[in-house]
Amino acid sequence: MLPEGFAFDPGWRWLKVIKFGQDVAQKSEEQRKKQAIAKEFGFIDNESLERAQRFTSLPQVEQERILAEFQNRVRASLPQQEPKNPERRAAEVGKAAATAPERISEQRSRAVSIGREEVKQEAEQYLRDQYTNDGEMICQVCKLPLPFKLDDGTYYCEKVEFLTELKRRHYQNYLSLCPNHGAMFREANGSRESLPDLFWAFEGPELKVVLARTETTIYFTKTHIADLRTIIQVDGEEPVSGAMEGQIPAPPIAAQQLT
Repeated sequence: MLPEGFAFDPGWRWLKVIKFGQDVAQKSEEQRKKQAIAKEFGFIDNESLERAQRFTSLPQVEQERILAEFQNRVRASLPQQEPKNPERRAAEVGKAAATAPERISEQRSRAVSIGREEVKQEAEQYLRDQYTNDGEMICQVCKLPLPFKLDDGTYYCEKVEFLTELKRRHYQNYLSLCPNHGAMFREANGSRESLPDLFWAFEGPELKVVLARTETTIYFTKTHIADLRTIIQVDGEEPVSGAMEGQIPAPPIAAQQLT
């Protein structure tokens, strides 16, 4: 390396003896060859080729998941609707608006699940401890960082109850999910009825389920799996002390009958 503007004659023999600039020239030649190979395979540059190589090195299931998520994010054609007769429609809408019911509130008694909010608060801290790595909290279905943070800098997660058949509320019986998969788990859970049996039988760390008519998995830490199995036993009034240390106990009768 020489200062900018430094004058020298590239034909000087001693420059060739010390191989002046040879490393730079060699790197430039290697880069030129890489670019040529990339274009030969239809890529615009070597960086695109390397990115494709990294993608193809992923497991097939991961490739399909990434492609599916990308396709879901592609904006669909926006609907184009406009009134055929704007004046007539405005008159009809205005007439209906003038007779719309007023906003009136009244006190009504309703059933409230006692203790649920307190348990969900405990569940939030528990899930943050279990599913935060290098400062990033993940969705147990996406296996990716949750999509956004709250004003206080903490990740927003949907705290969704896993096994709703249990007789008691346990903070360990919640999942950390992104808003999208939280809605899927609650509203389009094709594995809901078989979850207890599926959970007890699986060896970890990913439980196969069907959400929104699509096969996917829910990731569990080893601690979360152990905690869930313990509360299933306790909830079913089966003693835990009889199990050998380090051995997973047999599923209680109550757990088998949850479905």
